[in-house]
Amino acid sequence: MLKKTTIAAACILISVCSALADDPPYGGVKLLKGYRYERSATVDTINGRIYKEHGLSIEFESGISEGYAVDPRENKNYLWYREQEINGHKVFVALTRPGVNTKWKPKKSRRAGLHILMATFPGKFGPLDAANFYAEVADDTEIADALLMIFTFDPTK
Repeated sequence: MLKKTTIAAACILISVCSALADDPPYGGVKLLKGYRYERSATVDTINGRIYKEHGLSIEFESGISEGYAVDPRENKNYLWYREQEINGHKVFVALTRPGVNTKWKPKKSRRAGLHILMATFPGKFGPLDAANFYAEVADDTEIADALLMIFTFDPTK
C-alpha cells in the first residue's frame, strides 16, 4: 500500500513539474532573444523568473497579498520613479539601491554595487493585490532589456 501511495505521489509531482516547465511566461510576457522563463512551484501566489544565463534575472511574484514593491508615496526616495499606463493597466516603476525602499533581495546576487529595478502592476482586489517584478541591473542595457519584457506583461492573462 505504501509503495502504491509513494508511486502515485511521485507521478503527480512529475506531472506538476512538467506542466510548470511547459507553461508559457506568466501574463503573456514576451521574452527577448536569449532569455528563458522559469515558474516556481507555489500554492497561493504565482512566482518565477525570467533570466539569461550568467546575466540579468528578473524575479516576479503575483497574488492578492503580495503588496506593492514600488510604493508611489515613496517616490522621492528612489533614484528615479515613473508611473505609466500600458495597455490600460497602471504600472509603477522605480530604480533604487539594495536595501533602500526595498525588502527584496535576489536569490543569488551577481555582485555588489548593482541597482535594483522594480515594477508593480496594481491588482483589482485591494491595496495588497499586485504583480511585482524585481531585477538587479548592472547598466542601462539591462534596464532596457528588463523594461522591454516587463512592459509586455498583461495582468488579465
